[in-house]
Amino acid sequence: MTLSVTVPLFPVPRLVERPWGGSQLRSWGRDCLEGIRVGESWELGCFPGFDSPMEGVGFPTLSAAISSGKAPWPGCAGGTFPLLVKLMDARETLSIQVHPAVASPDAQPKNECWIVLDAPAGAYLLAGTTIKLDPAELVSRIGVGETDLLAKIPVKAGDAVMIPAGTVHAITGGLLIAEVQQASDTTYRLYDWGRVGLDGTPRELHLEQAIACLDPVPNPGLKPVPVAIDGSSEILCACPWFAVKRIRPGTGERIKAHDGFRILLVQEGLVDLSWEGGRKSLERGRVVLLPPHASVQIAGGLVLETWVPSWDRDVLGPVLSAGHSREMANQLSAGIVRG
Repeated sequence: MTLSVTVPLFPVPRLVERPWGGSQLRSWGRDCLEGIRVGESWELGCFPGFDSPMEGVGFPTLSAAISSGKAPWPGCAGGTFPLLVKLMDARETLSIQVHPAVASPDAQPKNECWIVLDAPAGAYLLAGTTIKLDPAELVSRIGVGETDLLAKIPVKAGDAVMIPAGTVHAITGGLLIAEVQQASDTTYRLYDWGRVGLDGTPRELHLEQAIACLDPVPNPGLKPVPVAIDGSSEILCACPWFAVKRIRPGTGERIKAHDGFRILLVQEGLVDLSWEGGRKSLERGRVVLLPPHASVQIAGGLVLETWVPSWDRDVLGPVLSAGHSREMANQLSAGIVRG
């Protein structure tokens, strides 16, 4: 397969106003205008309704880049991209919501993970249930404000939390989150704290859809234990759809995209990125896409690396080789991968 893109790509974020958003993303380099409640910065993705613009390398959009060779990138047939990466500013707590696990004519599945970028003291996320209930009863009781039925997961900056499809959840006020998810915008709201939308009217709830897709069984494993692979990297979470690794590149670390793309997000500090024929300094919050077979060197800062893994090659193999157990690999998926 011949690929036309062999150098790093730099997506241009799309800022999305939400009634629960704020201006905290301004400190992460996003152009949050005064008076606009920016809740989400869509960093990278390509699915109906969104196609990431690219800074000047000859490809105006992500879809143009992934379709430019003789064959599309692996996992990107039809000009689509399997993941969506966001930065999220929760000035207020988001709605209590759930995402479906299977596709339907009106919905796409959505497994996701959260990497906490900033958190106030005593912060927590709402994810999963404290007791098992019939789905209809759970939705009914949450709808009258019994939010103590949701598990509280204490978090601090750097923590990762998995949200398997079917898990009832909400990001709480004051948190800044990097979200990696399947390329889907399907969300079913159960409860919205009596809030109104940007148009001044209450936002739509999706109770029947939520009842049909939620998993009411408590899951104590939603906050995986990071697994160190070597002295400079650790896997934060992983499942069949995405994996996230944190890298401390120090004076230099080589990253090669092999047969699939890689996404880099600068979590802390200033990162020096270099490749054959180019070099760029990356500030906190910057996202870079490495096409298949691209190779770069990074140095300095703290970097999150995301990709669509081959489980045995990219997760289980490295975990076992580093001296950890199969169970430690599986817990990275919050129960999605077993055996």
